[in-house]
Amino acid sequence: MIIRTVLLLLWAVVPFSVSAQEVTLARAVGLAVAHAPAMQAAEAGRDAAREDLTIGEAALLPRLDASGSYQLRKQKMNYDTNQNTFQPNYKTHDSSVTLRAVQPLFDLERWAGYRQGAISAETGEMRLRLERQRLILETAQAYLEAITADSALRAARAKEDAAERLAAQAQALFESGVAAVNDRLDADARRDLAMAERLNAENALDQALSTLASLTGSDSLQVAEASIAPSIAPPDTKPAVWEQQASVNALSVRLARLQFRSAEEDALKAVGSSLPKVEAFASLQGSRATSGQLGMGSRTRDRAIGVQVSVPLFAGGGDLAQVRKSKRAALQAQFSLEDDIRLAKLTARQSYQGYVAAISQLYAMRKAVASAKEASNAARMGHEVGLRTMTEVLDADERYYEAEKNLAGAEAQFVFAELQLKSSVGSLDSEPIPEVFGMAAVSDQVSLR
Repeated sequence: MIIRTVLLLLWAVVPFSVSAQEVTLARAVGLAVAHAPAMQAAEAGRDAAREDLTIGEAALLPRLDASGSYQLRKQKMNYDTNQNTFQPNYKTHDSSVTLRAVQPLFDLERWAGYRQGAISAETGEMRLRLERQRLILETAQAYLEAITADSALRAARAKEDAAERLAAQAQALFESGVAAVNDRLDADARRDLAMAERLNAENALDQALSTLASLTGSDSLQVAEASIAPSIAPPDTKPAVWEQQASVNALSVRLARLQFRSAEEDALKAVGSSLPKVEAFASLQGSRATSGQLGMGSRTRDRAIGVQVSVPLFAGGGDLAQVRKSKRAALQAQFSLEDDIRLAKLTARQSYQGYVAAISQLYAMRKAVASAKEASNAARMGHEVGLRTMTEVLDADERYYEAEKNLAGAEAQFVFAELQLKSSVGSLDSEPIPEVFGMAAVSDQVSLR
């Protein structure tokens, strides 16, 4: 009984302690990749596309067929004259077994189908990489939004605390007859506005955590109190370099190139359907027949080996129409490839420009936070010596809290811009997710917030 009670207590306590576990950006991405139904669908599609290669290979390998038959025949014969020698009714038993092996020697349609199957397998893998890259960006954006929302909430709480102190001080001065009623009303308004801002920040954080929980498959998440502090590495390349990489390595371009190759093989396949086909064959056939009337039977064994040629002559013009259709589809795929290359180069240039702008903004916001902090400290020192009012101190603190919130947003934007730049050249899903130094961790909790 005691052991059972201890086990029940452990069962009740352990989930609460195990669930409080840090989740970094890389781990959040890993959870999303393992949980998202879209990824599972893409993996199933990849596995299905791999079978196209086996199907194409099978069309080029020898084909062995076996067939057999057995029949019992009853015949009733009527003669114009009386026959005493032969009976008018008799039965026959016929059976046969055939083995036939066929090896294609020249079949352009089958060869194009084999190459198309290999391309289909590559296409399935590329679609999976595209889905993984999209999910990485979506999860990273949700994670960074949760970090930013948590920073905004901490700033809102600090502003509310300061406004509450100002309101209390204004109320005390008003009751003692030192301050006017307008000062008290102004302090109360500041407090109420700060409370509304804090409520909005809490709602924004709840929304961000709900999005992140939906992507990672966790029941609930909570952001720990910390800040993003990424190390900045200014780019030493030009936009043209990223455009060149994107035109070759961007996943969308590589997928479009595979689709163009598949369309070319499809056109070759259509041409092959109207060309002669040459096959080598070998067959072995055995048959047996017995007659119930004559009491005799026969056995036959037939062996054959050779080459057969089939030539399509006329199919109503459908084969020529299929050739024209496939060539035009290949032309369409070619233009789509060129358009995807154009879009990939534009995306790479814009991502590079966004990355450079994020670095500049981050530098500027760090300086703004340092200046706002110095101004806040100066205001506090002035208040201590009687040169500044409490309202001026609160204004300086609010500017400092706002600068810190903007800095968290700039840091998150920098991290996301770096991920977008890697995504534009097709390296996001193949490289480790960058850790953000000093990043606010996300902890699994029993209840949301």
